[in-house]
Amino acid sequence: MTEIDSRPAPRTDVDDLVRHDRVRGSVYTDPEVFELEMEQIFRRGWVYVGHESEIPEPGDYVTRRIGGQPVIFTRGKDGDVRVLMNRCAHRGNRLCNAESGNSTTFRCPYHGWTFNNDGSLVGVPMRTGYDKEFLAKRSELSLAPTARTDAYRGFVFASLAAEGITLAEHLGRSTKAIDRLLALSPNGTLDLRAGWMKHQHMSNWKMVMENNVDGYHALFTHESVYSAVREAKVSHVPSKVEVYVRDLGQGHSEIDYSAEYTRLDEEFVWFGRAPRAKLPNYVAAMERAYGPQDTHSAFVVGPPHTLIFPNLFLAEMNIMMVEPIAPGETVAYTTPALIPDQDEMNGRMLRRTEGAMGPAGFLIADDGEIGARNQMGLAAQKPDWIVLARGRDTDAADATGLVNHDKSAETPQRGWWAHWAEVLGGRFNTHSTTPDGETR
Repeated sequence: MTEIDSRPAPRTDVDDLVRHDRVRGSVYTDPEVFELEMEQIFRRGWVYVGHESEIPEPGDYVTRRIGGQPVIFTRGKDGDVRVLMNRCAHRGNRLCNAESGNSTTFRCPYHGWTFNNDGSLVGVPMRTGYDKEFLAKRSELSLAPTARTDAYRGFVFASLAAEGITLAEHLGRSTKAIDRLLALSPNGTLDLRAGWMKHQHMSNWKMVMENNVDGYHALFTHESVYSAVREAKVSHVPSKVEVYVRDLGQGHSEIDYSAEYTRLDEEFVWFGRAPRAKLPNYVAAMERAYGPQDTHSAFVVGPPHTLIFPNLFLAEMNIMMVEPIAPGETVAYTTPALIPDQDEMNGRMLRRTEGAMGPAGFLIADDGEIGARNQMGLAAQKPDWIVLARGRDTDAADATGLVNHDKSAETPQRGWWAHWAEVLGGRFNTHSTTPDGETR
């Protein structure tokens, strides 16, 4: 057996940061690692930007950031969805400063240059100060679009890199989670206009994301809430339930309750066991759209609990996107996944979102506190490694990915870090290690 070198690794030597079942603590704290992530993951890869329902009318827009760079997510007069760099082509001023609104033009507050919401330059004050040759090249002074924009069933992603894999290749098996969510909507769409709650997490963005598919912590971190609602939930003891964790590939992963819900064959277990009688209009609309059998199946199986790399989380009937700010700071945006024209369902959904994800919510407050404590603990630089070995010998490959029938297995985290290392340019060291740091 060969002992792993415990000396501090070169900070951007990806091959020395990740093993099959552990990562160095510096991946959460090192500013150089953070900047490498911003470049390789957020500025070159596909990043979730927003949902088409947020900008339903021509002129609607919201402002977001991709890898620290400000963008405008907007619907043009022609109805097309675009993601434009939020920077005036004249002197670099941030063009649009509101979080959302409706405008067919954007006027720079610095010198008054005006752009259509398709990005084209349409107004230059005091134009006589420019020569004819300059004005003839007006098309070169449009707002820069992101290099690529694509969508899957209303979920819009953008990439700042002109070349790379397609969105379909990036999403891979994770599209089935989106399909599963939309199977709960009679018209196959969502409405994400309830407003985004913003939570500042004093922890690394990866910590926020990988925690979302950690099935090990619930009985401990969320002990109070699960004790309070145990009657309305399935058990969280792995030996008592058919709840799996899954590495879907491409950094995507999930906790999958579908087998347990199917075994119970009870509708709306995932929704507080709400009776059909409380949702008559929703039930009728679903049965008109899909028929009684498929409607029953959708009500039994429920929504996904799936992480889509790098920044999107389908949290049952909530949507979360994360924005990395610094190595130890992240903003998580959360909104309920409302169903168009289903007020009785949406009213209940809003209350559930407030209870779990609101300012006094039971779940996100716990996770935020644990994340902050994690980040503080990592200030102690020994031991070098974060251990992700749980369930490593019981992972099994099938058509859906790499699956573990123990909900508490760290299969999702191992999949996340393998993909992370690959994207950052590492060869990914696939050998496993024992808890005392030896290679086997």
